[in-house]
Amino acid sequence: MEYLAALIGPFFLLVVEKFLPYPYLVEEIFKFFLVKKPLDTKTVFILGLFFSISEAIFYIMNPVYSHRPMAYGIRFMAVTPMHITTLLVMNYFNQKKNLWPIGLIFAILIHYIFNSISI
Repeated sequence: MEYLAALIGPFFLLVVEKFLPYPYLVEEIFKFFLVKKPLDTKTVFILGLFFSISEAIFYIMNPVYSHRPMAYGIRFMAVTPMHITTLLVMNYFNQKKNLWPIGLIFAILIHYIFNSISI
């Protein structure tokens, strides 16, 4: 079930981000619910990969970037490790009793910093 949510999540998050334009906050809260229960590292890695693939597909469909085809691959290669890392961080802190808010805050900060310095 988590795999399906990771694949279709970015499509629904776009609507939310139209009204709340803070992707680092919206996406990390969504991904937090993907790893709400502690998962093994392999599963978390796959969830991050699926989320990135889905987001990349949506990015390709965005007409603003249609004139920059190289940006698709570069963005996917940059964003994938970030999504995997934030999921791993949240999963790690979810495994520790009562430390999940720290994991969510770290994930939001990682995503915010990434968006501030990336493509």
